[in-house]
Amino acid sequence: MPPRGRSLSIVIGMVLISLMAVPVSMARSPHPQGTPAPEVYAEAQGSANLRTGPGVDYPLAGEIVAGTPYRVLARHSLVPWLKLDYPPNGAWVFKDLVTITGTLALVPTISNFDSIDIPTATPAPVITLGGTPDPALPPAASPTPASTIAATPTINGPTATTLGEANIRFGPGVEYPAIIKVQAGMTYRILERHTTLPWVRIALPESPTGNGWIFNDVIEIAGDMSIIPATSLTQFSYPTLTPTPDTVVVNGAPWTGAQSAPGALANTLGQPVHAYLLDQGFAPYTDHLASVFVMDLTSGDTFTVNDGVAFSGMSLTKIPILAAYFQRHVGPLSKEEAFLVADTMMCSENITTNKLLEIIGDGDALQGAQYVTAFLQSLGLTGTFIMRQYVTNPDEPPVGVGTVRSGADQTSARPDAYNQTVPKELGWLLAGIYQCAQDGTGLLVERYPGDFDTQECRQMLYAMDSNTIGVFLEAGVPGGTRVIHKHGWVDDTHGDAGIVIGPSGAYVFVAALYGRDWLEFDRSSQIIGELSRMTWNTFNPGFALATTTAGIVPATCDPNSDPVMSALLSINLPMVGE
Repeated sequence: MPPRGRSLSIVIGMVLISLMAVPVSMARSPHPQGTPAPEVYAEAQGSANLRTGPGVDYPLAGEIVAGTPYRVLARHSLVPWLKLDYPPNGAWVFKDLVTITGTLALVPTISNFDSIDIPTATPAPVITLGGTPDPALPPAASPTPASTIAATPTINGPTATTLGEANIRFGPGVEYPAIIKVQAGMTYRILERHTTLPWVRIALPESPTGNGWIFNDVIEIAGDMSIIPATSLTQFSYPTLTPTPDTVVVNGAPWTGAQSAPGALANTLGQPVHAYLLDQGFAPYTDHLASVFVMDLTSGDTFTVNDGVAFSGMSLTKIPILAAYFQRHVGPLSKEEAFLVADTMMCSENITTNKLLEIIGDGDALQGAQYVTAFLQSLGLTGTFIMRQYVTNPDEPPVGVGTVRSGADQTSARPDAYNQTVPKELGWLLAGIYQCAQDGTGLLVERYPGDFDTQECRQMLYAMDSNTIGVFLEAGVPGGTRVIHKHGWVDDTHGDAGIVIGPSGAYVFVAALYGRDWLEFDRSSQIIGELSRMTWNTFNPGFALATTTAGIVPATCDPNSDPVMSALLSINLPMVGE
């Protein structure tokens, strides 16, 4: 986020944190002669590699062979790896490669994943979340009932590995549209070779056809190409990126008794929104893509353009942080608590956001972040998560921590590994807050009866209503309109999520735009503003706007001089808009 008063840190770095670890004592290895044997030993079944961390992505730390037992210092609670007493600081071995002597269950457990100190390391080990939502929130320190290391798939047959950045295209030539641009070191299975053109066709899950073509000079080929089918065709058809029912989908809300969406909005607004995005160069399977969610809060009708894509959460995930804070909070807000809420939502200050996470986590911001993730899981919003607190000092050294395999597309928009969102999920959360504030019903109340009341939910709406930036969602509605929202942006992703209250009713609008490496703010603000205007005009045809009216993002922000403080300290708030 750009500065507003104090300098607000963008979520582009990683915080020096680790998941909770059980301390273990360290001893010299192998076990000295003449001293009592430790309870648990591990001995290689032949030979076994040791690594600096619990996974094959970590650098080698040595090798052990059969005949020498090593003391087992710890076992990992999430993956089948053991930490051995190996100089100088211990090392990890895959459990299946060793023979255990003693009772392994007596060995202390560790839950953290240390950073991988190599430049080309893959993201930290993956924690798999999901399953049937449980109304009882999981413990903050363990937001997931199960976890696993993401397996590296085995590729059979000849492969192509990229030597640098490369475009994969719909056909064997630069005249064909690019499907996706990939980085160096990516390996793909070769499906077909061209007999006269220096191109090969590869398997590509990101492509709507399941494959794509890549130029021979930008890849290294491994394997016997004589077994690969060949083609001499000179013309290749490819999908026309136009609005389709698969791209504009009707969603159902994740709460009991929600009205069945009739799907009218998908045609009247969803298709024009998708066509506009295509016209602006934001198309699926390309370097620029977007997702938009809209919900009519009166009828329950809804749609999503480009559903199921995960984007960097930016400051948009401060909405679920706000909801989790009120789920845990009891009683009226103090003046200090009201300031933390207002400074987080109105000024987007990361320092106060982390203080809220500390409160949520009983003094530990890391636990607070993972509590928020568990809270979202229990609501059925499994594609949105925050695994650690926000960055407040970009100079802090990065340390890898667990992330989430959500089931969403976590590739196309290259989201932050530790802070992600799926736009429709923020939309459903906003709708749940609105319903709770309006009449005490909806998602939050259904899953947490007794933890939310109308006053608390109205406080959340007032906190977001105080957020005024003059661009994005606000640029597409008439002046004076109640826009209850949270915006966010990082280098390559910009977004806005909010509720608009107009003369014809209220609706939810969430948009996220992604541009590979860098997204121009002037461009994104114009596009989101136009999407907002299109949505406003669809809901309020009698008050239609001819153009957007973008303002200037304020340079300063002070909750203490804003009416939001009085609203947050009130115990008898009216519904926003009444």
